[in-house]
Amino acid sequence: MSNLMEVIKSRRSTRAFKSELPPKNQIMQIVEAAEWAPSGMGKYLWHFTVIYNAEKSLKLARAVAEADNRGPQYNFYGAPVNIIISYKRDEHHALVDGAAAMENLLLMATELGLGSCWINQLRETCDVPEVRALLTEYGVPEDHIVVCSAAIGYIEKETPAKPRHEGLVSITE
Repeated sequence: MSNLMEVIKSRRSTRAFKSELPPKNQIMQIVEAAEWAPSGMGKYLWHFTVIYNAEKSLKLARAVAEADNRGPQYNFYGAPVNIIISYKRDEHHALVDGAAAMENLLLMATELGLGSCWINQLRETCDVPEVRALLTEYGVPEDHIVVCSAAIGYIEKETPAKPRHEGLVSITE
């Protein structure tokens, strides 16, 4: 099996992170992998915002928790880094481009021995004024929506593999 297939099969969503920041050069490698994702019509209109600060990541998680009624325990699983993928509002390929970039990002984090978790709640709350204010402060362009984001860091507790579903492939010849 190729190394890539091993990375694909071993990737898990991390639900508990250590508070320690990974080296910034590793985070930038993760962003570089995301930048190399395919883009509909080759537009590449995404923007990557890296929150390389545990306190700011937690502050954003708290704003999302308030906006989405998640409760005071909601904290992006304690990840010290959050990478936000945003895209120009109303752009046709925003969701698929963001998903492709996110997959590269998650796989590179695994390759580097870091944990990752796709965070959807930020997409759903990005236009709530308190959340938007933080996003703008942290560098997300004002004319962008959040397509997806990832919590990144060292793994505190391994997530066990879930069973895979069978019968998801049909081949017609």
